[in-house]
Formats: sequence, C-alpha cells, structure tokens
Amino acid sequence: MNRGMKNYLSQTNYRDAMKAADIMNSNVIYATLPSTRDKVLELFKKYEISAVPVLKNSELVGIVTRKDILRKIEENQLALLMTPNPTTVDADADVKEVVKILTSTPFRRLPVVKDGKLVGIITVRDIIKKIAEMNIEKPVKSYITPYIVCVWEETPLNVVGEIMRLSNSEFVGILNDNDELVGVIDEKIMLTETLIEDFIEQTAYSSSSDTDDSWSWDSVRDYTVKYFEVSVVKLPKEPVKNFMKKPEFVYPQTSVSKCAKRMVRSDLDYIPVLDSENRLIGTVRDKDLIRVLLEV
Repeated sequence: MNRGMKNYLSQTNYRDAMKAADIMNSNVIYATLPSTRDKVLELFKKYEISAVPVLKNSELVGIVTRKDILRKIEENQLALLMTPNPTTVDADADVKEVVKILTSTPFRRLPVVKDGKLVGIITVRDIIKKIAEMNIEKPVKSYITPYIVCVWEETPLNVVGEIMRLSNSEFVGILNDNDELVGVIDEKIMLTETLIEDFIEQTAYSSSSDTDDSWSWDSVRDYTVKYFEVSVVKLPKEPVKNFMKKPEFVYPQTSVSKCAKRMVRSDLDYIPVLDSENRLIGTVRDKDLIRVLLEV
C-alpha cells in the first residue's frame, strides 16, 4: 500500500471515529442567571471570547454573544440579552452532525451536553484546528469564494467600516500603491469590547436627550444589525494600515490542512487566495473549509 493511500485511509478513519467530545473545549467559560451586561462584557474581555453559554441552577438556558449586546443596546439584564434554548449537540454526536449544523446555520459555536448537562463547547475554530492536524492533502480550490472587497492602505478606518457595511462584508483585503496585498482587516478587529463599551456610553448619553429625530440610536442600531453592526461604533479616522493584520494567504493548490494551519496562526475566519501571479482571486471561509469533513 502506497503512502498516499495510507494517509487517505488514516484521514477517513479519523473522520469516521471523531465525536463532538473529541473536538470540544471542556473548559467552558459561562455566565449564570441572574447577571448583567457589564459582567458578560468582563468575561468577553478577560478571556478574549465573543460568546458564553448561560446557566441557571446548573442547567443550560441560553447563550449570549457580542452581537446580542449590540442588538439590544438598551438592555442590561442578561436574561433579556441572551438567546434562550440554544441549539446543542450531544457529546457522543458524530463530527459530521456538528459540521452540518454549523454550515447550515449562522451559528459559529455549539454547546455540548451529556445527560442534559453542559460539558463543553465547539466553535468553528476548534474544528479548523483539528483539520490542521489531519494532513488532508485535498487542495482548497473547491472551497474558494471568488469575491473579496479591497481598500487602499491609506483609507481611514471609519470609511473602511462603512464600506464593509455597504458591501455586507466581514473581511477586507488591504492593498498598497502597487496593488499588492499588504494586510487584512476583519470584523473582529473592528468590533472590540472597548468599542462596544464606548458605544454603550454614547447611547446612554444620547438617550437622555429630550428630542429624537428620525436618525435616532434605535434606527441606527436596527438598520445596522441587518447589515454590519460595527458601523454604529465610532471608528477612528486613522489609516487602516495602522490596524490591519499582516497578510496570510493561500493558493488554489494549497492543501486543506495547510490552509487551516495558516488560518489558526493568523486568527482568521477568512483567508485570501492568490493566483500564480500573486493577484487576489478570492477567499476561503472557515465555514466552507470544514465541509471537507462531510466528504468521504
């Protein structure tokens, strides 16, 4: 049996045997009821996370994300901020079941339960990390989205935020004067906890006014939630190059596992794809890449 066939069989057996419990993070950071928005924000900042399950009397009753806080900016009570009765997976569920849920819904994380108790959480990033360890040699060309919004490196960050909102993009490539990819910026860079806190303060101050026009904080928030939440936050007018991440990229023939490693290394949910002449041709999204685990 040749080496390629051995690797293929090893990967196939690994996928078939892998369960939710093999991927999940069992050290779950969670909030408990009753609690408040400020306490949740403290957890987000302390542990550098963007969502936490919510427990009451040791039972899972909800999940709350950064975007929940922006969508309900006037609310302080966790019970009203959280999404109740979240979708969960059993610890013994096959990894394919997990991937099917994550790729067919807007969810980026799933609480894991056993006998009705919360025992872990699985994120898209957890699966990407596992793929990075699997030596899957299939090229990423099957998972490329031939679309990417790009801006010039001197573009003010607040303008980039507006471009992202108008294009409904969560990821932007940064180009220099020579049309070269010199960086990337994504929603995670924009939507920091500090900016959320600033926005909350601005909203509280604004709501104390005796008058409201049609462009009120509520209308801004509701409009923005539909497109891109970050545009409600006061973004700096400094050049985007001051905030961008150094570029990481792949080629259409890059292997799935190598692509996953680069996404993990640079903390990217999307990664640019270059052609043989190093021109941008699209992106690979983490949610598309994990579909490889559905293939036999």
